Amino acid sequence: MVKLIALDMDGTLMSPDHTTVSEENKKALWEAHDKGVKIAISTGRTLSLVGNVCEQVPEIDYILFSNGAGVYDRKADKIIYSNTMSWETAHDILKYLDDKPIFIEMYANGRSHVQKDKEQLFPFEIFPREFIESLFCGMTICESLEKELEGQNIEKFTTFIIDPAVFRDTWDYLSSLDNLLVTTSIDLSIEMTKKETHKGDALSGMCKVLGIDASECMAFGDANNDLSMLEFAGYSFAMGNASEECKKAAKYITKSNAESGVAFGIKQFI
Repeated sequence: MVKLIALDMDGTLMSPDHTTVSEENKKALWEAHDKGVKIAISTGRTLSLVGNVCEQVPEIDYILFSNGAGVYDRKADKIIYSNTMSWETAHDILKYLDDKPIFIEMYANGRSHVQKDKEQLFPFEIFPREFIESLFCGMTICESLEKELEGQNIEKFTTFIIDPAVFRDTWDYLSSLDNLLVTTSIDLSIEMTKKETHKGDALSGMCKVLGIDASECMAFGDANNDLSMLEFAGYSFAMGNASEECKKAAKYITKSNAESGVAFGIKQFI
């Protein structure tokens, strides 16, 4: 019996515009929730960047944010699980990235922070305008990331790198660090969390708090940062548009996000 559905956002629950949830997906989630199934979104975004989806799907009970750095209980209005990166680790990463042509985003305390002189390095041309507008509305633009966040625990880094050579070198270096988990969820991006921080860890931690077994979880994803979540859940779905790694990790493959694959998958078992 399914007691919890965990949904990646971009490329999964969201339509290809990264902004809207299809009517079919909304209806399937409402019907599942009406039967007592808990609904969670599991995203690389931080809390300040998910408001739009919660407005469209008010049934969402939990938010697994920043690739698993924390879990927020919407009804109780509190964090029920957390696994963040120390400032010492984050500072070393920031020093390495700062002098390169890389858009750097740091998540802390539920908000996205971007350094003003890095803003123009965002790959505006690959995203729909409405998505970019909603994304930047949730960002805090500051003069210095180091001064803004010094001493704080960091949820996650997100970078966008347009130059292929810089991307490859950065990926290779960051992947070589023992205390870091490096993944990606979208073209041109590199995402970094603490080594033990990922969506599967957060889903497992949340389930322990709620008394739900892995066999009672249903999860949907499309990208490599979803792999751990798909491996954890008893009912795991890779989207039709998912990476090959996701399709290998999942037990089932559903339709693409453009075809309301979440609704299609839910209807198979709930």
